[in-house]
Amino acid sequence: MAQLQQIFLGCPYRPAFRRTYQRLKRELEAESPLQLVLADTAAITSRDTLLGHITDLIRESGGCIFDASGGNPNVSLEVGVAHALGADFMLTLNTRSTSAASRRKRAAHRGPERAPGGGKREADRAKPIIADLQGRNRIEYRSYAGLKKQLVDRFLRRLPYWKRWEDFRHQHPTWAPAAMLVFTEIRRHGRASRPRLEAALRNGGVPLPALLSALRKGGLVAQRRGRLAGYVYPVK
Repeated sequence: MAQLQQIFLGCPYRPAFRRTYQRLKRELEAESPLQLVLADTAAITSRDTLLGHITDLIRESGGCIFDASGGNPNVSLEVGVAHALGADFMLTLNTRSTSAASRRKRAAHRGPERAPGGGKREADRAKPIIADLQGRNRIEYRSYAGLKKQLVDRFLRRLPYWKRWEDFRHQHPTWAPAAMLVFTEIRRHGRASRPRLEAALRNGGVPLPALLSALRKGGLVAQRRGRLAGYVYPVK
């Protein structure tokens, strides 16, 4: 079953792209109750397969974002998995052109590659997007700010869990910072226990019972009872 708050991030495993999506994860988790998952193959055990690991993450996510810049084969595979599973996803594409000087510098460092016909081409030259995805709706960006704004406006805002968050902020505009403390606890510990919340919000000016009641009614958290009692993300 998909976790409504979870967003899977798939991008080329190049430092510039990883930094971009790590920043996106940090900022969105600081500003919203979303939980973003950036695929990390280092977490895979010997009993897992890479494909199975990625498939499980995509299946469990309420939405997916795939950066198709450069026609990356790993991202292409992830998009195929998402399509087969019927996942809700958005493609992104970096359209910022690389300067000629930068291309020459990287080509000199890496050395030329030989094209199929015997000619040479620069090592970092690639198709701008996966061929089979050319006609699909996508977000084209040239800067981080543009990427984040378009993702929020064109994708995240139409997801059910984001809509619940916006409804909550509209109904309780001054409670959002306190609510974020609840989500931070859930992400950090797997649940937000009542004692930890009472300690965190002791001087916050927001009545904890009313806050938790509003979050439950808004479908943003669920209450779990028993030995591991606390507040967790909802299952639906």
